[in-house]
Amino acid sequence: MMNSRPTRKPENRGPFLKLRKMVAKVIGSKPFLIAASLLAAIICWSALVASDGTLTRQKVFANVAVSVTGEATLKSRGYIVMDDITELVPAVKMTVEVTQANYNRVSGTAYNPHFDLSQIKSEGKNELSITYSSQIYGPVVSCEPSTVTVNVERYITRRVPVVLEMAGVMPEGLYLDSYKTDPTTLSISGPQSLVSSVARVVARLDQSTLSETRMADKTALDIELQDSNGNAIVSDKLEVTNQSVITSSVTVETELVPMRQVPLRASAFVSGEPAEGYELTGIELAEETVPVAARQEVLDALTELTTDSPLDITGATDDVSGYVRLRRQTGVENTLPTEIGVTAHIAEKQIERTIRQVPIQIEGLADDKIANAEMGKTTIQLTGGYGFIGALSTEDIRLFVDVSGLEAGTYNLPVQVHIDNAPEFTCALASPQISVVIRNK
Repeated sequence: MMNSRPTRKPENRGPFLKLRKMVAKVIGSKPFLIAASLLAAIICWSALVASDGTLTRQKVFANVAVSVTGEATLKSRGYIVMDDITELVPAVKMTVEVTQANYNRVSGTAYNPHFDLSQIKSEGKNELSITYSSQIYGPVVSCEPSTVTVNVERYITRRVPVVLEMAGVMPEGLYLDSYKTDPTTLSISGPQSLVSSVARVVARLDQSTLSETRMADKTALDIELQDSNGNAIVSDKLEVTNQSVITSSVTVETELVPMRQVPLRASAFVSGEPAEGYELTGIELAEETVPVAARQEVLDALTELTTDSPLDITGATDDVSGYVRLRRQTGVENTLPTEIGVTAHIAEKQIERTIRQVPIQIEGLADDKIANAEMGKTTIQLTGGYGFIGALSTEDIRLFVDVSGLEAGTYNLPVQVHIDNAPEFTCALASPQISVVIRNK
């Protein structure tokens, strides 16, 4: 007979029975309930904090870049900082108090830490405190470092002349007729110790770059600051301006003209007559030609150069030397050089003179001999210096034949000439030899 009542499930049976009992025991324990309550409190507190954006927290920023402001204001007061602040304090470490709402979005650059140079009031050592452009995200609690000590000098401005220095070699056949710089002076601003040492602004023109294709030209040249000894002055504290505009160059305008060698007419460089008995034997010029610069049509018509002030040799008895200025021809831009060395060679005139009836003497005759000459006088022609020859008389001239050691007989002997203290001269006799008869007494 079948039973119609449902089958009853056995108690305390089923899978994981022991595990279920263990979990139930832990959940029902007091420590678990305490821990669960604490966790629930933390979760609730966190949710509350996260939902309140007005709460603040500290945040630390490391290596925040530092900037410098107020430099223009400081210069307008007549001061300048000599130190590079960004090298002394390149970055800082900042601790800031920020709101919970801005904690993740704020950065150190938002505070823009900087040193304001407008705080400086005098020259010498000054201590600057770091400042911040904005603290809208919260105040700065601390900053390391927060100060810096700098050296301050007077800031001055003075005008300095621009000097053009030449370099290189001018191309052949060209002459730099004129040049000028634009501007002719520049303003130098900076620390007093540096500005006062700047004597000039130098621009260098390389003449080898000039060309006949650009006879009139403009070129921009870099500049260099120099002291009175020509030493370069380089500093990032110095500022060069032209009409308040910072510049590192000047413009140079150049004008070229053609140039060629022109001969000198030597005879035009000497005037006057030497002393009587002296003559001009030659003119020596230091240069036979000189370079002349002028327009091409002037050069083509120029054949020689002379002078308006020749070397005066009036009354000279010896060489005369000096410098003579070249004549400036119309249309000639320049000559190099402008004067020339001149030497006038002066010498005594060489003249000829004929003296007649000059006695011929017999010299060296032995005491026991007598001699007779074919002729007792002859004519002599002398050539020599003007003063010497002109002053001679018959008595000054000794003509003789030498019979020393000769025995009796007839001899054809040369006639010899002697003049006391005579300079160099030449002579010719009408009878260079004569016949002499020697007899015993």
